[in-house]
Amino acid sequence: MSKAEPADRTKDADKPDITPFPLFDPGDAASANARNLDFAARAARASFGGAAQLGWEIVGFVNMRLAKDIAGAQKVMTAKTSHEAFHEQASFMEQTLRDYADAASKWFHIAADVATHTLTPLEQRTEEVLEELDERGAQAEAAA
Repeated sequence: MSKAEPADRTKDADKPDITPFPLFDPGDAASANARNLDFAARAARASFGGAAQLGWEIVGFVNMRLAKDIAGAQKVMTAKTSHEAFHEQASFMEQTLRDYADAASKWFHIAADVATHTLTPLEQRTEEVLEELDERGAQAEAAA
C-alpha cells in the first residue's frame, strides 16, 4: 500500500454523506404508493361514472330523436299539399337542430364536470406531495 492511501481515506471522511433521495425516504415508498393508488382510484371512479352518465344521456337522446324522426317523416308523408309538407319539413329541421344543439351543450357540460371530478383527487394528491417535499426540504436545510 502506498502512502497516499491513508490521505485518500481522510479526504473521503471529510466528504458529506450523500443520499440518492435527500428529500424522500425510499422506506416511505409503500405508504406513498398506497396513497397514490387511493387517489388514482378516486379519479378513475369519477371518470368511469361520468362516462356512464354521458353514455346514458346519449342513449336517451338517440331514442328521443328516433321517435321524433319517425313522427316527422309521417307528418311529411301524410301532408295533403306540398305547402304543408314543406312547412312540416322546415319545422322538423328546426326542432332537430335545436335538439342537437341542446344535447351537445348538455354533453359538453357533463364532460367538463367529469374532467373536474376526475382531476380533483389528482390535484389534491399533488398538493400533498408538494407540501411534504417542502417540509422535508426545510428539515434538510435546518439540519445542514
